[in-house]
Amino acid sequence: MDEYSTVRVDDAERKPSASSGTMHVDLIERLGCTEMRPKVWYLSPGDEMSYHRQTEQEELYYVLDGLGRMRIEGELIDVPEGTAVRVPPETSRQVLNDTEGEHAWLVVGAPPTADDGRPPAEK
Repeated sequence: MDEYSTVRVDDAERKPSASSGTMHVDLIERLGCTEMRPKVWYLSPGDEMSYHRQTEQEELYYVLDGLGRMRIEGELIDVPEGTAVRVPPETSRQVLNDTEGEHAWLVVGAPPTADDGRPPAEK
């Protein structure tokens, strides 16, 4: 039987994303994940992740705290706290914060490809 692992996300160090500078906690190594890529993202007012699509990964976005906002295929949508959104590969997406409060998101991508994100127009 495989061992399980835990991490208290609030106690983990937040680091900026290399592409967007958005603060996040990378749970992949901390939990020893091999079949998925989970991260917790924190968006302050004015922050936004890169507008991108995935080549292979589908992604699950779950709003942990705040009123989330996403752009999916150019459409801006509200994502209330406690709501999950599944985005398939090849669909352009972005998490952004154009509100006055912080958003916290759990984002999980699978399969665990190393760096699957691409600009929407790139093939």
